[in-house]
Amino acid sequence: MIVNIQRSLDPNRPSSVLDVWPRDVPIRPGQTVLIKPNLVLHEHPRGGDIRCLIAQSDVVRQVLDLVARALNGRGRIILGDSPLQTTSFEQALVASGIGAAVAAFEKESGMTVELVDFRQVHAERDKRGHIRAWREVPGDPAGYVTFDLDGHSLLCAHETDSHKFRVSNYEAADTMQYHGRNTHRYVIARSVVDADVIVSLPKMKTHCKVGVTLGMKNFVGTVGRKQCLAHHREGGAARGGDEYPDASRLKGISVRLENAIDTSRHAVVRETLKLAYRVNERLIKTLGLNPIRDGGWHGNDTCWRMTLDLVRIALYGRSDGTMADEPQRSILTVVDGLIAGENEGPLEATPVEANTLVFGDNPLWTDIYTATLMGFDYRKIALLREALAMSRWPISQDASRNASVNGKEMSVDELREANIRMSFSAPLGWKGVIEC
Repeated sequence: MIVNIQRSLDPNRPSSVLDVWPRDVPIRPGQTVLIKPNLVLHEHPRGGDIRCLIAQSDVVRQVLDLVARALNGRGRIILGDSPLQTTSFEQALVASGIGAAVAAFEKESGMTVELVDFRQVHAERDKRGHIRAWREVPGDPAGYVTFDLDGHSLLCAHETDSHKFRVSNYEAADTMQYHGRNTHRYVIARSVVDADVIVSLPKMKTHCKVGVTLGMKNFVGTVGRKQCLAHHREGGAARGGDEYPDASRLKGISVRLENAIDTSRHAVVRETLKLAYRVNERLIKTLGLNPIRDGGWHGNDTCWRMTLDLVRIALYGRSDGTMADEPQRSILTVVDGLIAGENEGPLEATPVEANTLVFGDNPLWTDIYTATLMGFDYRKIALLREALAMSRWPISQDASRNASVNGKEMSVDELREANIRMSFSAPLGWKGVIEC
């Protein structure tokens, strides 16, 4: 296991991928390498710094150069992602600078980078943020592979509640097509399972549904149809769901109204529903109710299970939709923490100038060390804690070893006590729960 962490304390000397990239990286000439950046949005919802939400171009360019060197001019490079359904892939490439970085790389290296939007469905929002139109798009030119993890999905723990699985903005019936008793299907871009090596480029930031979004959560961006992503279970905790911690009927009404708005095809009906939604939201605010919803809290027992399903598919999935007993490809992770994100990530994070890069050849231990560096206790984050306990298609087959932190060997416990450790602010639904 290799985990290399570089955090520059000098703002005039930013960390470089060269500081963490190992000499003997497992990329060989002739292979297909998928670079999977986080391109979730093309603009910050609150008008903030987009760099705290998506991968930075400098990091992508450095990775491209290092991958090209390892391929020695022979092989394929694909750069792809499945961002939020309303995100413009092209604008995200511009906003991040990745499009320009790829063009410069191609000109200087003579190699081609295939830019691929993995989504099969795009959506348009109105000025209030509601979905007003959906449209099918070609998606991955290589096609798609559907994996059914059936009884081996981690979502089987909620098998009797499979009718409650929800994805915000999508009809419940759409999600139930993919998740039911003894059926848990995911539609994966074929470019993902055709790759010999995946280089995951996540942003270092917090996540309201799973605590942190790092290397493993980045694999949510490998799906073609987001209806298959179970984000939470309908209803409050008191009613057997994990959408929010209380039993608020008003929240339930808001959820149903918003879903009806997003799925209605009739303009008059939509406007009437929007008015009812605004009235209900105003009442929630007036009564001072807890604002947590959409599974954005530490009691979400669904989203981390879906995430680990996707990581296991990325590791063990074959191109025919079956799962092998041994890993089928290498996963390398470069966590971009130059401008990181805290508070209400992944979509409304506020920037942190962490000036940090992390490389790892195991996605789980890379995330564990990175979360610890951020100031969080991985044992209190189900996404990380429960991944260590998996026996079927395990994500980590290696025992924990020390990471290299600014050139010094450290265990997780030593990193927790080190001066270099930071104190990121957790999302509202996780405050006071996951901090070290």
